[in-house]
Parts: sequence; structure tokens; C-alpha cells
Amino acid sequence: MESKLVQGQQVPEYLPLPSLECIEVPKIFDWVLKVTQIVDESTIDPALCLPLPSSYRVEVAVLDVESVEKPGSIRENIVVTVGTTPVTLQRVIIRKSGTYEVTIIDTSVVPNVVHCRYTKSFVRFEKVLLCAPPGTDVNVHIVPTATRIEVLDVVDDTFVNVDIVICQSIQVTAIVKLIIEAELCQPRQEIPIPENPCVVTFPPQCPDIFPGVPYPFPT
Repeated sequence: MESKLVQGQQVPEYLPLPSLECIEVPKIFDWVLKVTQIVDESTIDPALCLPLPSSYRVEVAVLDVESVEKPGSIRENIVVTVGTTPVTLQRVIIRKSGTYEVTIIDTSVVPNVVHCRYTKSFVRFEKVLLCAPPGTDVNVHIVPTATRIEVLDVVDDTFVNVDIVICQSIQVTAIVKLIIEAELCQPRQEIPIPENPCVVTFPPQCPDIFPGVPYPFPT
């Protein structure tokens, strides 16, 4: 078997040249970013919040969101045309569930105070076309930095309508075995941490006046 010299090692070491290796890795069959908008209505909690203050404002915040392929659902084959080529994809049902918090602030007093706070859950389903043949897994990751919620309106001091925007990264994967050309890896050499040199310094002196004659000593 041929071998090569590994560069950068304190002691020369010889390793085999690249060879064919069999590895097991997750293969990505499809990957999309999908933004979903949900309009949801919550009933103002009568036990906690009524009666309402004479003036108030409503604040909302998403507490958690989960998105998965609907358990037990069947992926239906759908033929679509991409360019001029017919392609068979699968219609996947995604189940989204989550909880948001509604806070009513009493603005009739200064400083403003929290009048009441309650939570509301929601569940929604949506269909997505993916390359998701049998044997693949659909994994959905919620992008929290791109997920937001805002108050649309308050109806009759009874209902709070909110708009929830959810950003999802949807990947279809399966574990596959691949033959690749590869070579063994070696650790790199350690990079030392830069250190400040230890230097002793003295204040500037005045040799012209001190120590004076007979310095410098006559030769």
C-alpha cells in the first residue's frame, strides 16, 4: 500500500494514501424554509381579568412552539411539473402546536401595573409538498429569532385576536451508506497562547551629570 509523509509533525509519520471508505450518514432529500401565519383568538379570562380597567393595553408573547409531521398521517403522492419535467412529490401534513401568554396592563394608574395574565394554546395543521419517499423522516425546526406575535385587536373587551408568524426549517432525511474517497485525519499542531514577555525596565537616567567625573572611568 502506498503511503505519504504527514507534514507538520514533530516526528515524521507515514499514513496510507486516500482510499475508498464506507460511511453511514444522514442524507438530506429535501429542505425548505416555510413561514406560516396563524390568526388566533383568545377569550379574556373572566376569573382573572374581569372587570377590566378603564384603560389598558394588551401585550402578548410566544412561550413555546412545536412542529412535527402529524402522527399517523399518510403521505400522498402528488405529481407536479418543475420546468417541463413531471416530478412526484409527497404531500406531508405538519402539525403545529404552541402556547402564548396574554398580559393586560392597567394604564389608568401611574406607574402602569399588570392587571392580569393568562395563557392560551393553539393547534394548526398545514400541508407541504416535499420529496419525502417511504423510509425518510421529516424533521421540523422552529427558528425562534424569526417567530413573532402581535395583537391585532380586542373585540368587545372580550376577545384578543393575535397574529402569530412561525418560521420553520423543514428537512427530509434518511440514514444512508456511502462509499467515498477519504484519508485518515491527523490532529493539527497546538497553537501556543501569546504571552506578554517578562521584561524589567528602569527609569531613564542622566549620565551626563550623574555619576559625573571620573565616570566614565579613564582607560
